[in-house]
Amino acid sequence: MASYSFSLSTSWWLLVLCGVVAAALAWYAYSVTTPPVSPARRYGLMILRLLGLWILLFALFEPIVNVLRATEEPPNVAVLLDNSESLSLKDASRDRKSDYIAALKALKPETLNDALSDAASEITLFANEATKIPAKNFVADSLRLDGQFTNIAKPLERVFQSAERTNTQAVLLMTDGAFNEGENPLYAAQMLGRPIFVVGVGDSTEAKDIAVRSIITNEVGYVDSELPVNVTIQASGFNEGVAKLTLRDNGETIGEQIIPLRGTESRTVNFAYKPKQAGMHTITAEISNQKGLEGELTTKNNAYSEFVNILKNKRKTLVLAAQLSPDISFIRSSLEANKNVQCNVYVEDMKGGFLDDAATAQDGKAPEPASKRNIETLRQDLSDAEAIVLVGFPLTSTPLSFIEAVKTELSRGKPLLFIASQDLDWVRLRPLEPFLPFTTLSGSKQEMLALPDVKQTALASPVMKLSGTDIDLKAWNQLPPLFRTETLVRVKPEAEVLSTVKLNNVPLAEPLIVQRTLNNTKSLAILGYGLYRWKLLGYAAEAAKGREVPDIFGTFFENGLRWLSTSDQGKFVRIKSSRKVYGSGENVELTAQVYDRSYNPLDGADVRVTLQSASLKQPREVVLTALGGGRYAVTVEGLGEGEYSFVGTALVNNQQYGEDSGRFSVGKVNIEYQNLTMNAAFLRNLAEATGGKFFTAQEVTANPDVLRRAIQQSPNYKARPITLRSDIALWNLAWLLGAALFFFAMEWFLRKRSGMV
Repeated sequence: MASYSFSLSTSWWLLVLCGVVAAALAWYAYSVTTPPVSPARRYGLMILRLLGLWILLFALFEPIVNVLRATEEPPNVAVLLDNSESLSLKDASRDRKSDYIAALKALKPETLNDALSDAASEITLFANEATKIPAKNFVADSLRLDGQFTNIAKPLERVFQSAERTNTQAVLLMTDGAFNEGENPLYAAQMLGRPIFVVGVGDSTEAKDIAVRSIITNEVGYVDSELPVNVTIQASGFNEGVAKLTLRDNGETIGEQIIPLRGTESRTVNFAYKPKQAGMHTITAEISNQKGLEGELTTKNNAYSEFVNILKNKRKTLVLAAQLSPDISFIRSSLEANKNVQCNVYVEDMKGGFLDDAATAQDGKAPEPASKRNIETLRQDLSDAEAIVLVGFPLTSTPLSFIEAVKTELSRGKPLLFIASQDLDWVRLRPLEPFLPFTTLSGSKQEMLALPDVKQTALASPVMKLSGTDIDLKAWNQLPPLFRTETLVRVKPEAEVLSTVKLNNVPLAEPLIVQRTLNNTKSLAILGYGLYRWKLLGYAAEAAKGREVPDIFGTFFENGLRWLSTSDQGKFVRIKSSRKVYGSGENVELTAQVYDRSYNPLDGADVRVTLQSASLKQPREVVLTALGGGRYAVTVEGLGEGEYSFVGTALVNNQQYGEDSGRFSVGKVNIEYQNLTMNAAFLRNLAEATGGKFFTAQEVTANPDVLRRAIQQSPNYKARPITLRSDIALWNLAWLLGAALFFFAMEWFLRKRSGMV
């Protein structure tokens, strides 16, 4: 249905008036002619001139015809097909690829939208990346199923970005549910707000398999310091057997354990080793059959690797507090329990010095006498420290010399952990604000209890990582409340808020935990106090009841100091691989950042990286391409399976400017083989949480109409009305000007034939 309207750039009355004037002029011009002509010719010439004038006047008033057309846009179904390698596996009783192809051929996703609503459609193939192809070009047998990772959240985010524009009202997702990259797809699905109809591919029956699931160890270790390594193994489908678990450091065996296995079980095996050399180390755990574990489905998941950066010395940490508090005792105990940390604690004594019992004995020696722990001793220990922890510092009574000593060291790039207190003097803190992740708007001593409110995105920070699983978020948000004053702060633009607060279970935007990295100088601030409550009311209370809960207090401080201390301060060339583990045949991406001495991006450098591996006959050199802004990158193709180390150098004006090194592995650990069963529980939950339904590939193959009807019957699956407006500018049409010229030309021709001047 269409409606039309007509408009001019000015008043209709003015057009009529001009038309009347034009008619009067035409009549006046031909009221008397020389020579006289017949009345018929005289009136004909008058009409020709009048028509020409009227057409020109009409065009000058810019007439526009407005056309409104009402139509409907049919609903669209976004089709997402898993193209990862796990879809080519054979389960305990089924062949995933055969089931997948059979379901695709029965459902015909390339014609799904045509069958449902005559809508145009695209199909998205996803693995670690998401690629769209026209539905008409899709052939089920053409699926390569060779993706090395599975990221289900990414295609869902792509659908969210275009859903309104394309009237996408439902999503068809075909996968085995074994996602191993990106965030949890459930969050992206909830944000999408459309029903997801899931077709699960695979068998949920456990196959015969033994696998190394994970390695948990510190990201940073120290030479000659014992490094704990926890290896989690999973066995399924076997009655009884014995396996051997081997732990290797850069290929050298550092530990072995014989493990009896029975039925389906998950077990964590503990190792400990002392690194002998500094540098990047590859820790690999590999499990092998010893007895009774024959018939394993695949051996591609029998090894797993992690990377550890081994440093030469222990981390030296100085804790400076303005007064004694329970937080000091718990922080000190936590730091001293860590063998990789050398802790030195200073507490003011309100007399311009420091309390004697705050001195930390080192190497079994007695604490220093109070007389020796003065400002000069503080300056020396601050200079030696790799990280500084301020607890409730400074107070109103804190000498300015103490504040200046801390400021001097922070200005040299020392990392800082700041913890607030009720008596903190926010005015005297201002000299240290350039090194903090916030600025103070107004200080207050009014106290309140505030719960931490941690969002999912904050868990990406290494500071907040507990177990690396989905339970971390729940653990953080179940902590007891901390004390916090009503001080108002503004988070700096380059800082990241890791936790806000809840008051009476109402979320507020006020920060509680904030981290900041600027020019590779790091700071971490906790704007609350009473952290001991996390230990006493959280971990200790639950542990006393015999429950296993994470020690968030200890883990948080370990993570925070490790993150602060692993600084690249002084490194002007930084080269790394985009991942530590790549799939077999996958391209490796190397990136570099080059800075000048003021940490400004430096362009024009010649950056080269030399790769070495046992699988390479000779070292391979690659040249990185400049991307601008001090960034350089290269994609390396054709690397075989194995462990690789690299050394990169940057040349400026043909002089070596700096270098960096690292390690990565290719193909030794295939993430896609870590889950050998369909994750039916997750897929069913994903479908039900979004208002969709879950089907197996066998159900769709037997009766594809069931899925189509389910999509059609979803509440919001309907066309949406669309109003299309188009404007036709009549004054801009060539034929209108041509008509005016035609009438004037005919008038001129007849005048000449009549001999008129």
